[in-house]
Amino acid sequence: MHEDVHGKKEPLISSILREWENLRFERAPYPPGTPQLVNLPPKSTIALLADWGGDNSAARHIASIVKRQQPSLAIHLGDIYYGGVKTECETFLQLWPLQTNSQYPEIGVPPGTSYALNGNHEMYSGGEAYFNIVLKAFGQLQPFFCLETDYWRIIGLDTAYAGGRLKPSGPDDPISTQWNWLVGLLRNSGKKKNIFLTHHQPVSAHKDEFQDSEQLRKDIADLLATEGIAPDAIFGWFFGHEHRCALYRDTETFFNARLIGNGCIPHQVQTEKEADPGCTPVDYFNKRQTSKNSGAAVSMFAKLTFMDPSAELLIEYVDEDYEVWGTEVWDAQKGRLGGGRFQETDFDDKLAGPN
Repeated sequence: MHEDVHGKKEPLISSILREWENLRFERAPYPPGTPQLVNLPPKSTIALLADWGGDNSAARHIASIVKRQQPSLAIHLGDIYYGGVKTECETFLQLWPLQTNSQYPEIGVPPGTSYALNGNHEMYSGGEAYFNIVLKAFGQLQPFFCLETDYWRIIGLDTAYAGGRLKPSGPDDPISTQWNWLVGLLRNSGKKKNIFLTHHQPVSAHKDEFQDSEQLRKDIADLLATEGIAPDAIFGWFFGHEHRCALYRDTETFFNARLIGNGCIPHQVQTEKEADPGCTPVDYFNKRQTSKNSGAAVSMFAKLTFMDPSAELLIEYVDEDYEVWGTEVWDAQKGRLGGGRFQETDFDDKLAGPN
């Protein structure tokens, strides 16, 4: 706990985050150019980590588990705590699960194995260390990218540079390059299904976060209304920002929405059974605890396995204790409401939170 000069007490983490938000840094120059499409090898696996850059025990547990899983790629959906400064980004690289040289982490990540998205915490310090340290070590030229299989496109997007927005304010806005690239990409999707990755949430079950994402939803509405882009161009969307895990109700959204922001930051186990009024309905919250009656929620990452040569995508939600919270299957040919429905693992009540 932290006590300020007025005697007011609040959690130390909340105090630090508020101080970072009050600081003002100039934004670093936006990296120029657009990325080339990257073809993934058959039967690729991708580990998705969100809000993982916290340098704590949960982050180390997740890194160890991801490393043991031996994924083809690992992708961070943003937030290197607490402000994405140089030392924090260097530690992020040192702990990265695919790191092979902890003594010289800036050269130890094998080329083509790792990607990182921009988060609001990286931008608290202007994004300079994220752009110049993390992306450089990953060999990633821009903070957005597209990975392809025969059936899928995994599209990573920067929502943090413009404070939770995708659509540029005008032609001179630095993020206009990403927007124009994305429009061209979606106009030429063919039969491939698009899965978005971002830091910020487009939907939420909670009132404050739902209101915060209003502008991003407006940007997506404008994107899907653009000539030449189909209204169902987004099949699925993985995101972080909220330190929770939620699988939103697919029949209530126009893309499969998955919140996986419980990457390492301590938070209480969720007790709610449904969304706040007027917010996005949820079918499943991850309510597992680190230990029985602790009230502390587990951290987690998502593992995507492309089931080549079929059109199926297996998604496993893996907790920090190496247990799989649940699985689902998306099918590019059957549509986003087809495939295999989410199946939660039948744990005993040892680590189960409130029903």
